Amino acid sequence: MVDKILNTGLDALLGNVASPNKQTIKEIELSQIKPNRFQPRQSFDKQKITELSQSITKHGILSPILVRETGAGGYELIAGERRLRAAKEAGLQTAPCMIDSAEDQLSLELALIENLQREDLNPIEEARGYDRLKKEFSLTQDKIAEVTGKARSSVANSMRLLNLPSSIIELLYSGDLEKGHAKILASMEPSEAEELAQKIVSLGMTVKDAASSTKTKSTKSTSKTKNRDLLNIEEELSENIGHKTQIDQQTSSKGKISISYSSKDEREAIINKLLKLKKN
Repeated sequence: MVDKILNTGLDALLGNVASPNKQTIKEIELSQIKPNRFQPRQSFDKQKITELSQSITKHGILSPILVRETGAGGYELIAGERRLRAAKEAGLQTAPCMIDSAEDQLSLELALIENLQREDLNPIEEARGYDRLKKEFSLTQDKIAEVTGKARSSVANSMRLLNLPSSIIELLYSGDLEKGHAKILASMEPSEAEELAQKIVSLGMTVKDAASSTKTKSTKSTSKTKNRDLLNIEEELSENIGHKTQIDQQTSSKGKISISYSSKDEREAIINKLLKLKKN
């Protein structure tokens, strides 16, 4: 059943001429369309909305907005929030809409996929979208990768960003830090990551500059430097577990492994995974 829903979601977005769906298109009053509760994108560029609004005024809405019925004559947006906002700014009263009977999971998938295909999400919005698929619909990282068309490692690395300190998450969300910066910061201790993040913002450091900075720092403290093999193992463990995992090797045969979490729910999820491993 899940596979059928997932496939339908991709077909609805991409268009599958081999197996047409039952969607219908009609003009709907914009006042009847409610925002998508599962919209992963929270920030919208006002200038781009205005540009799209001007295009709509001149050429009309070229691609229907995807909605689903909610009962009592109402509709909920599935995909096309930018078009909906621009249509309202252009003063339109109605818009051509494709009506679907999508379930909650499919609604989130379509909203996420639409933005991912345009690469229109900031890193935190993308990570939170994946996280909602995981928490609200119990999808594994493999299934999320299948649904969104992303590599599993890409999904895992994206979700790891949510384990970063809140100050860094805010900088990523606002666009002050790039995804490339986040990848570097995610491999550091929280306090060091926060220090470097502030330095990146204040000095306007590129991703390359930030990477060089960490390399320079690591060569100055060789006693704390981890070899590449150990870092690779940490990355693989983090991807498989879905949470940042660190190995503190004190001697050749002694050390500790730690798994980071940022909420009670994440802690419980980690415990459940470890208990399942014990049973197996």
